[in-house]
Amino acid sequence: MGREHTGDATTDADEIKCRQKIVASFFFAWTPLAGHIIQTMTTAGPPSQSDSSPLSAIDWRDGTPYASRFDDLYFSADDPCGEVQHTFLQGTDFETLCQKPKLTVAETGFGTGLNFLEAWAVWENTAPPGSTLDFISVEAFPMPRADLARAHATFPQHASRATALQQQWPGALPGAHRLTFAAGRVRLKLLIGDVAQQFEQHQFQADAWFLDGFAPAKNPDMWRPDVFDHIARLSAVGARLATFSAAGIVKQGLRTVGFEVEKRPGFGRKRHCLSARLSQPPKQGPVSDPWYVLPPPVPKQARIAVIGDGIAGCAMVHALRLNGRDPIHIGGMNSHDYAASRLPRAVISPKLVRGDQPFPIFWRQAFLDAIRVLDGLDGDIWKGPRGVLMPAGSDTLKDQQDQLLQHLNWPLDDLRPVSTDQASDLLGRPCPGGLYVPKAGTIDPQALCRALTPAPTLRADITRIARHEDQWQLSDTNGDTVCRADTVILACGPGAVPLLPDLQDGFGLRIGSGQLFTADSQARPGCAVMADGYVTAIAPDGRLTAGSTMQGMQSLGPVPVDPAQTTALQQRLGTLLPTLQEDRLTAWTGLRCDTVDHLPLCGPVQDITAFEGLYGGLRQGKPPSRMDPAQYLPGLYTLTGLGSRGFQAAFLLADHLTALLDGRISPLPAATAEALLPCRFQIRLLRKG
Repeated sequence: MGREHTGDATTDADEIKCRQKIVASFFFAWTPLAGHIIQTMTTAGPPSQSDSSPLSAIDWRDGTPYASRFDDLYFSADDPCGEVQHTFLQGTDFETLCQKPKLTVAETGFGTGLNFLEAWAVWENTAPPGSTLDFISVEAFPMPRADLARAHATFPQHASRATALQQQWPGALPGAHRLTFAAGRVRLKLLIGDVAQQFEQHQFQADAWFLDGFAPAKNPDMWRPDVFDHIARLSAVGARLATFSAAGIVKQGLRTVGFEVEKRPGFGRKRHCLSARLSQPPKQGPVSDPWYVLPPPVPKQARIAVIGDGIAGCAMVHALRLNGRDPIHIGGMNSHDYAASRLPRAVISPKLVRGDQPFPIFWRQAFLDAIRVLDGLDGDIWKGPRGVLMPAGSDTLKDQQDQLLQHLNWPLDDLRPVSTDQASDLLGRPCPGGLYVPKAGTIDPQALCRALTPAPTLRADITRIARHEDQWQLSDTNGDTVCRADTVILACGPGAVPLLPDLQDGFGLRIGSGQLFTADSQARPGCAVMADGYVTAIAPDGRLTAGSTMQGMQSLGPVPVDPAQTTALQQRLGTLLPTLQEDRLTAWTGLRCDTVDHLPLCGPVQDITAFEGLYGGLRQGKPPSRMDPAQYLPGLYTLTGLGSRGFQAAFLLADHLTALLDGRISPLPAATAEALLPCRFQIRLLRKG
């Protein structure tokens, strides 16, 4: 059985404060050190749940896990699988629900994940080909991975599924985590935190609910009225629900929000359990601003073109293909040599941010998501030894690292402190202690792009897109039509700017260049290092890569090497690896793209003229609640402006955009997704008057 924890629900005021702070707190993209470790957010409020909610303390009684916090067993010692089948699967007529092409199940209390494993098994045996299962579950006190594996040993029939779950287990990291199985057809969205707070941040429509927290007498906070309100709001019409508890507070809570409740015989020694069905339209949730009302899903038969063969474009094509789409992939020729995704090496490492607001959570989620994708790909992507060392080169930084470790619930196999001796052994020379991330490391960007997708179907420089006969017409430098598509995704970095000249101000994009160098160096670090810049691990060919610099650009095109920047970078990194100042170097430059607020662009592109007409009243202070829903350019989306962490953020953002196209559950919290919309810049200009 899962369980929950009390906590103050996020208020409207807190949400407003959070959104006001988003711009200031997100990227720090070009600051060499602040981009690696950020101590805290500026938002005031009570301590985050990550500060006070460790991994659940598990006792074992005769081989059965016991939650001392709630004085109860996680599952029946007699026949746990039989109990799940009787209570939840039969209680929701689950086999019938499995015939839906898109089935969404939600749960309160993940616990050992037994309900998920049982539902997955039944769905796997009964669902039609091509269907998908989305399972959303909330858990405030997740089990340590070792206890999870021990519990799973009780269910040998689920061995392969349980192993797959353990491999992706996020531990106690707060927020949303996307875990995928069965070649992407089974998706678990695991929400770590207070049940009401988590449900408030996400949007979905569940076809079935499993209410499986500990009993109301032992865990009353799981059964609060606001929890029942969220359950109703997040339910599809006619949603089915099952729970082991037949307590009066449960029956009354469900009836109050519109469920018809039926008492059923319980399993084993339990006298009764409940089944329910939502008998009226779900309650409407908080009304978003009208520009957050997004276009409808894109039909499966629609012709989709993805422009861009860097990490954004390749991640986008990969995500679309995993979800049964067959996009046209178009790669440029003129930008091929200086695109950021052509750099020799890159370092994948987490952005360590304290807090449980949307964007600290996003970066933790993005790192784990990137590692999961990278480890699941074929190809020689990882280069040199795994692991990234973050030395504490000053007392101030050491204090920041210590505070981060106290407040972040990263599993020790994902993030751990290292002493001076340990750091020196890792680096291969004297080094101050710091933090070590074993799963991070050095990648080959070009090998990664090849692994994500075959060579682009079309090789062309798209210089114009125009709407023609209900399709987009894509033209090259000669004015020739390259292809037509119902939907176009601009994932071409700074190349998106000239394609939509009317939207330059509304996009907020800016072009930058970065410079790094490679060297057959005397320095032989045993792992990658993030300090005042970065140094990769030694590649099999004996070379390392070090970077990077950043400067603004006014236009697209090749960037000349600046010897002065190379020397400055060499000296900056030489404090840690002195031999770098003596090595012969080969410099490399390329373009990257971010936005003026350092947030990526991810979502539909607005009709700028229509937005002016719809929301011009913002200049006079008119309330958005009286304005009509947004008008977006039909079938036009973008994924760009990823800044300096594109290899980390691209996968999560591509999955989010694919979810928008498919009309399925996004892996991102609603506030995060809304803050990424390209229309945000135009709305800000209108509000400023």
